[in-house]
Amino acid sequence: MTQWQGEARIRVVGRWGVLELAGEVDIAAVPEIEELLMRLMALGKPVVVVDLRAVTFFDCAILGVLYRARAGLLATGGGFEVLCARPWALKIMSMAGLLDVFRPVASLTDVADLDALDGARHGSPKA
Repeated sequence: MTQWQGEARIRVVGRWGVLELAGEVDIAAVPEIEELLMRLMALGKPVVVVDLRAVTFFDCAILGVLYRARAGLLATGGGFEVLCARPWALKIMSMAGLLDVFRPVASLTDVADLDALDGARHGSPKA
């Protein structure tokens, strides 16, 4: 298998743990992204945000990683958000049947707005 050529960074923004991804994110990135998501969840933040805004390519292997992470977080009462507004990426999520599951937002401000809601986005997972 080839080495992953993308970039990843974990940061904490208030009550959110954020995983920022950049570049091409494909099957070669799966082990590292799974590890980073585990580290992020171990921080104990109630909401994990995966930021795909700087990603130039992703494949279904990554969508599977995100789907499993989301399911694990929702099962323990946590929240999971995806930042993504690129039309091509939204189309791939839609084709995979995950657009309505992830319901991506465009910015952390949008996540903050969702935080003010009654938790309906997180209370009834569509998994």
